[in-house]
Amino acid sequence: MAFVITEPCIGTTDQACVSVCPVDCIHFEEGKDTMLFINPAECIDCGACQPACPVTAIFPESDVPEASRKFIEINSLWFENADAARAQVSGGAAPAPAAAPAAAASEAPAAADASAESAPATEAPAAAPVAAAAAPVAPPPAIMQVSAATGVRAPDVSTYRAPSAVPLFLLALIGLSFYAMFVFPGPTVATIDWASGIFKAIRIDNGGQVGLTVMALLPVVPLLVLLFIASQISVFARFAASHDRAADPWRRRYNEWRRNEESRGYNLNEIVQAIAHDRFNFPDEKNPDLQTYVNLPTPTMGVEVRGSGDKFFPDIVTVAQPGFYPVALAQVESRETVTREQATYVWSQLENKDCPVYIYVPAGLLGSAKDYAKSAGLKNVKLRTWRWSPNGMVVKED
Repeated sequence: MAFVITEPCIGTTDQACVSVCPVDCIHFEEGKDTMLFINPAECIDCGACQPACPVTAIFPESDVPEASRKFIEINSLWFENADAARAQVSGGAAPAPAAAPAAAASEAPAAADASAESAPATEAPAAAPVAAAAAPVAPPPAIMQVSAATGVRAPDVSTYRAPSAVPLFLLALIGLSFYAMFVFPGPTVATIDWASGIFKAIRIDNGGQVGLTVMALLPVVPLLVLLFIASQISVFARFAASHDRAADPWRRRYNEWRRNEESRGYNLNEIVQAIAHDRFNFPDEKNPDLQTYVNLPTPTMGVEVRGSGDKFFPDIVTVAQPGFYPVALAQVESRETVTREQATYVWSQLENKDCPVYIYVPAGLLGSAKDYAKSAGLKNVKLRTWRWSPNGMVVKED
């Protein structure tokens, strides 16, 4: 649903809205037009132009005042027949074109009055083709957002892949502690006779004497080692997840037969629509500022990774208006697409720090999906399971 410029813009033509439009969909011809026009086929409904307008002339199509509804067609008509659109604008806010001959007739002799009076009659039929040209123009489709083919700019999300410096810092402390104990043992504070054999084994012949530095750092080193191991638990889990589970064969046995893409696509579309209706049914009474878009079977709203220019089309996108800021992304998988490659090349592309990513997988494959997400290093991903039942779709919040 595009935005529409209405009659307050007539005679103003302020271009503040043009400067903030991210897709350059606001146009006019200087010297010919008395107002600006929004192309409904290019508008992504981002809402950036509305607050920028100094005369409050821009409205979402659904909120255009009743007295200004004709400007919905006028905005669209300008991009097909600019002259016809200008004629409608002039007819609604300026004197009719026949006014000029009438003004000339007032200064002419009385004999010219008759011809001046007949001028509107002769020009009246000319307005009929204009109306006829405007009549076939249909309003734009309800959804004219991001298309996968046009490359229109989409809402931004940001990604993150910064590794933690904690393990390196702990390793450095452990190394420095051992270095200090061996090189700078400090003054002797105790003698351990039974440990003299151990010291000789590691080539330290000091008669079992223990220095102050050794006594101070000896309890610290095990603590640092434990902290290092704790910081690497996620790494160990990721390493374990990179290997298939022993239970996989019986869980995935049916994958020996793979459905054709038409059948899989049809079923996946049904599942996506059901989950979108059940879990992302926005706007609603509690969240009137949220809007959900479903990218199956046709892409309608994409997300762009900030700074990369790459656009992705998750199955479900929920954004906050105005501004179209993503608040939730959802990807729905069938049993054929719950794979390590899907996690690496699809889920990881959608993961970001600004909004959660929900991954819906078939019931029974949650364990494998968790392994794949861990092996891909995903942090801000929430896994859910779905299954069909006689009563409809059942989604389990893990």
